[in-house]
Amino acid sequence: MPDKNLSARRAAVPHSDHDGSTMILAILLSLIVSAIGGTMIMMSNADHQIAANERDAERALFAARAGANYAFHLFQEGLIVPTDAGTAFNSFAQPVSDPLRGSEFTGEFFDLSSSLAQGQLFSIQATGTHNRASRTTEVVFQIVPESFKFGYMAFNEATLHNHSGLAGPSFRIESTIMSNGTVDVPKSITIDGTIVASGDVSIDTGSTITRDVFANDVSNSGTIQGSVKLLTSVSELSSSAGTWDRLDAFGNKYEWLNGNSSPGGFSGNAPGGGQTSYTIQDGDDFLYSIFNRNGFLLPDPDVNVTKYVPPPQLDYAAMKAEADLNDPTYFTSATDAVNYLISKKVNETIGGRNVTTIRVGTADAPEFLYIDDDFELTLDPSGADAAGSSKIAADGLYIEGGIYVSGSFDFDGPDFMNAVPQYPLPPDYYMLSINALPHCFPALLVYEEPSVAGTPATWTSADTPAMGAGSTLKMSGGTEGPSYFNGVVLGQSEIHLHHTSDPRELIRFNGAELAWKIHNCDYFWFTYDPLVRCTRFLLTSDGTPEIVSYREVR
Repeated sequence: MPDKNLSARRAAVPHSDHDGSTMILAILLSLIVSAIGGTMIMMSNADHQIAANERDAERALFAARAGANYAFHLFQEGLIVPTDAGTAFNSFAQPVSDPLRGSEFTGEFFDLSSSLAQGQLFSIQATGTHNRASRTTEVVFQIVPESFKFGYMAFNEATLHNHSGLAGPSFRIESTIMSNGTVDVPKSITIDGTIVASGDVSIDTGSTITRDVFANDVSNSGTIQGSVKLLTSVSELSSSAGTWDRLDAFGNKYEWLNGNSSPGGFSGNAPGGGQTSYTIQDGDDFLYSIFNRNGFLLPDPDVNVTKYVPPPQLDYAAMKAEADLNDPTYFTSATDAVNYLISKKVNETIGGRNVTTIRVGTADAPEFLYIDDDFELTLDPSGADAAGSSKIAADGLYIEGGIYVSGSFDFDGPDFMNAVPQYPLPPDYYMLSINALPHCFPALLVYEEPSVAGTPATWTSADTPAMGAGSTLKMSGGTEGPSYFNGVVLGQSEIHLHHTSDPRELIRFNGAELAWKIHNCDYFWFTYDPLVRCTRFLLTSDGTPEIVSYREVR
């Protein structure tokens, strides 16, 4: 029979809702803990994946940098030729891929020289990959020709003349001077810089060299404020089969330059910094540059040898292409060039004086004149235009751009001390002004075309004729007005700038002057500008790479 007492006892105990709540709470807590645990697991997995992706990205970046270094190595070894469109390279060859341990790189090597207003400018773009990560870097660098670092560069002889005998600003050079041969410093001038010569340096009375002199032989009747170091002179072996005289620390072979196998002698006034000498030995690290890798003068250069500096070569195709831009300024005769200049005459008032100026090019549209002929130009404001004899009735010629002349160049300006009413010329007005540097143009190139068959479009820089003979550059008329060159001036044979009648006919240089023989006379003021390193149309196999920029593209 049922236990009535038990039923009664159960009926006497009140029913509680807590049992259900507890169960629901337990379930909710379990869900919350599960959610937190799952989230933590997911976060842990995500963190692990992020860390893995970061590692892959870092390895991809290292691969990209390795790719840039590899491409630069190929460039230095002559195993890759950069192009406008880009030359491809990669790490697929086993000797290159094995050290990357699963990473890879691909890339392109660009020659920017013809597409930008820069000289010998290159870009390496390298993409590194590792698993699914990809990184890209870009390195832009340029080759700074050794000759452009000196500014005042004679490939055989630098001869300076101070005909006035005046000390001070009548003849002023603010630049280093380099010569593969000799340097002759006349009386009573100051060279605010260093002289480096593979031959002899002669300094006359009353002249001052503010820094050091490195040469094979030095005769000093003036003042050398720095030190003198007498050195042997070398050039790189021209043929692999040739006989070498010295071997540097890297195994490069050299031969004596001009037979200078031992230091020469020193005579005259003792230099302020003392005098030493050194003969280069096999296995030495050949130290011949007085500049740092960016092309700026070292305060105390460690030099143990002088080395032949090769002349630049010309890019005829690039010059012709530039002449075809804007105005058509490719001329096959001097007459055509003079007719063009006549068409550019303007009458203007400057400093309260009426003058006639030939104005060619603008800051936004510079002109580069390619003149395939001898070019003898005379400005004669008191006369009349005579294109056949290259005379123009004008006071000044202003060119925003530059000029190339395949023959000899001779420029004569107006006599600014005659009775013509507008003379003397207005202050800061030039009879000849060429502003080339802002456009990375050479101011004036006087150099023959190649003798081989072809045209500017087919000639290569290797076809450039040798220096020492050929085209000359001369400015040595009467009492001419002042001139200004802002950029590089290059002469194949001799540059003879001879303004000696009056300090007002000063030839002012800002940039660089290069020639086989440089023969400058007062009144002359030269200042080197390191910005000339960007100059186009002048190529060289000799130079120092300089990094322009580095960036991680992505």
